[in-house]
Amino acid sequence: MKKTERLVSIFIALSTLLDVAAQQSCGGAYAQCGGLLYDGPTCCETGLVCAKQNDYYSQCLTPGTPGASSDPIISVTTTTVPPVTTVSTPYRTSTVFLSGAAAAAHTQAAYPSGAGGCSGQAMADGACCPVYCSTDLRSERCTSDCTGSCITPDPGMCKSGTIWGEVHSVAEEESWHYSRSTHYGITSAGACGFGLYGLCAKPKEVWVDTMLGDACDAFCKEYPPLCQDPAGNMTLRGNFAAPNGDYYTQFWNSLPGHERDNYLSCGECFEVIHTKPDGADYAFGESGYTDPIILEITDSCPCWPNPKWCCGSGADRCGEINFKYGCPLPKDSIHLDLSDIAMGRLQGNGNIVEGVIPTRYRRVQCPKPGNVYVWLHPSAGLYYFQVTAVNVASSTGSIVNMEVRGAGQREWVTLIQQPDYSSSRPQERYGAWQILKDSGPYKVPIGMRLTSATGEQIVNEALITSFTEPSTVPSGSWYLDMGLQFIH
Repeated sequence: MKKTERLVSIFIALSTLLDVAAQQSCGGAYAQCGGLLYDGPTCCETGLVCAKQNDYYSQCLTPGTPGASSDPIISVTTTTVPPVTTVSTPYRTSTVFLSGAAAAAHTQAAYPSGAGGCSGQAMADGACCPVYCSTDLRSERCTSDCTGSCITPDPGMCKSGTIWGEVHSVAEEESWHYSRSTHYGITSAGACGFGLYGLCAKPKEVWVDTMLGDACDAFCKEYPPLCQDPAGNMTLRGNFAAPNGDYYTQFWNSLPGHERDNYLSCGECFEVIHTKPDGADYAFGESGYTDPIILEITDSCPCWPNPKWCCGSGADRCGEINFKYGCPLPKDSIHLDLSDIAMGRLQGNGNIVEGVIPTRYRRVQCPKPGNVYVWLHPSAGLYYFQVTAVNVASSTGSIVNMEVRGAGQREWVTLIQQPDYSSSRPQERYGAWQILKDSGPYKVPIGMRLTSATGEQIVNEALITSFTEPSTVPSGSWYLDMGLQFIH
């Protein structure tokens, strides 16, 4: 073979190898293939298309899948992100949710059977449900002296709620709902996993300071922004509530990647008024009048352990009260189990005389000043950590997704809610988010991307820069400033 022919043959062989290598380096299904700040492969394997999801993320999808074509999606427009040459962290972007046929096809998965752990109660559709006497509207269990039959509530009341509908934004004037409220004490965390956040603010009421003691002193010294009250004559300090368990959990068809539970109510805000037993309001200055309060969802009131109040309308076992709207609840209302501080305000200066009171409530936009913070829970490290977003002032006040990306990683990794719970008791699940098992190590700096119910995202590419808690923070209470707040 002539020298020229050999060179041509070598060139062709190298070209073929390069083509194969290029094809092999292209992204597979769901791999990232583009976006600002991204410097990896921008092609996809044969049969896939590189579909833009937002300014910062494009991924390889099969044509016809949600997000890869003109399938209807919920889209939110947010502030414009600067060009890649000037972009800095933190910043805003947006994402999309499923809708139309794609959302309709994403239904709640069945609960596993045989999980057990119901302690003599009924197992209904894979979840623990209470059993009570059909003829006794005060019964919380079914005993041998029941003159009727032993019954359970609708199994849907014992699982993650699908009856409340998706709420992606809160209007200026939402509808009022009549209800009733009990109280449960004081907690510095609750099922939502907020920690000391929300308990501490500038002292306004002596009885609240007496109740909390010095728990907030070190916290407020370290985090003054988290101890601010909203502008005006208003406080959120210690105003916590736990709704029905099926409201606490919820399931949204529009959120891909979740099979049964979304835990979307944490951080939502409500305005609550103490009413007269017939539902009428007390007049200002009238005996019994107290100012309305704004409170935040931080916990769950599960149906199974609390059948008297927390299963929902028609399953109430509260025959001892005679409020007009108290038993049963109106069908479109939830029960709110309040912290002692919230109940003390509604009954006046901390004087809790009644264990249950008539109320009315409505959803409100959360009036939280300052930035979003992320609580990095104790024992965090390269291979395991839990986080919770607090002080979220989006329209709904809640977070629908949390993602992390460690140093050297190309793609964002979606966190999961804390998995250490029995699937038969989903309403008792701890709402903190954590990394997937065996997905580490995550090297610092670690970025975090939070998504609100509106689809808006806030991003800090270097939120976690160390796993060593600073000596200045109260032990176990390390909160990291995201550097910005949601605006939708």
